Amino acid sequence: MEVLGAVTMVPARASGDPVGGAPFTGLRIVELGGAVASAAATKRFSDLGAEVVKVEPPGGAPLRRLRPFPGDRPGPDVGAFHVALDTGKRSLLLDLGTPSGREVLGRLAAGADLLVSDLPAGQARTLRARLAEGESGPSTVWITPHGLEGPFAGRRENDASLFAWSTRAFNQRLPRAPDRGPLRYAPFLAEVQVGATAAAVGAAVVWARSRDGVRRVVDLSAVEALAGNVDSAFFLHAMTGTSDTYPRPSDLGARTYACRDGHVLMLQVDREPARSRVRELLGAAGSGAEGERPVEDSLRSWLTARTKQDAFESLQRAGVIAAPILDASELLSDPQAAARGSYVRMRHPSLGETTIAGPPFRVASGAGGSWEARPAPAPGADTAAILSELGYAPEEQIALARAGVAP
Repeated sequence: MEVLGAVTMVPARASGDPVGGAPFTGLRIVELGGAVASAAATKRFSDLGAEVVKVEPPGGAPLRRLRPFPGDRPGPDVGAFHVALDTGKRSLLLDLGTPSGREVLGRLAAGADLLVSDLPAGQARTLRARLAEGESGPSTVWITPHGLEGPFAGRRENDASLFAWSTRAFNQRLPRAPDRGPLRYAPFLAEVQVGATAAAVGAAVVWARSRDGVRRVVDLSAVEALAGNVDSAFFLHAMTGTSDTYPRPSDLGARTYACRDGHVLMLQVDREPARSRVRELLGAAGSGAEGERPVEDSLRSWLTARTKQDAFESLQRAGVIAAPILDASELLSDPQAAARGSYVRMRHPSLGETTIAGPPFRVASGAGGSWEARPAPAPGADTAAILSELGYAPEEQIALARAGVAP
């Protein structure tokens, strides 16, 4: 592979090719639903060498229609979320609303190790019952907003409403501006985090079956996954009886300061020994003896005359905990990202050369690499190949295509 500046250039592999030496090589994972949560979950398996078959409706999965698009021109193969979360997967177009489509899914699932779904609850319950008829099928993880049972089981939510139900939105309110109401994170962060939970439990049930042979069926509530996350304040509420105990950056001694080209985050500058170290750095020993404002004013003036990188390096040398606040445009030039090859270039069939985030891990192994960049598939790119692998003769494939079951 060739390193181009801060970005590693990786040759594209053919869709479906296994990655030698990767931990999940040999596993087959089936993805149903095609929204952010299931795509984020199965990406973890694809990144680690599993064959992931993305089962999509004839019009393509919902993920393909999510903005942004290059030049704001929509296309089924160029959406940012699809390009980022569907890397290395195979695409099978299949109408699950038909008996023939469900029969194809049954064959596919019979040879799979895990099925991950974020289909609506009603459809998920129906398919779960069909797949449970035999014990030879895969373990399954069914992601729904509120779980498959209970009074809210049939409700549909989106990323923002999941934050509301799980208390995460409440935690993001501005305490000094209560009239503005709670804020929220970046788009689809909730569903990506739910996907991470689904991937963890999916890996657990696959591992468990390799030891005891037991097929497991997992009912995963997105709201519960988020409410149990580290960002939830529930455990604080349980201990104190109030919802106003969630730590704020200021509670941890963290403050944000403006620099010439952005901001830095500094910790505990109002406490010793950081306070004395800042005073010494500014050459203002004694100027803050009567209070904190003179040192604060001197610090702000000192910072606005410097770039955030220069300020960060000076503060670090002085023993003050600080960090520059980076935006996305600065990630490729970050020295640590360049050293690790955190971002990789690959050739995408529709976009040409593009950059994606690499894996957040490195696996040391004598068996070979554990991750390789492979492009996300075009809609139905692997339909014919997968049907052939499942034993469908060419004439049967033609019939399925003409009926709109597997176009």
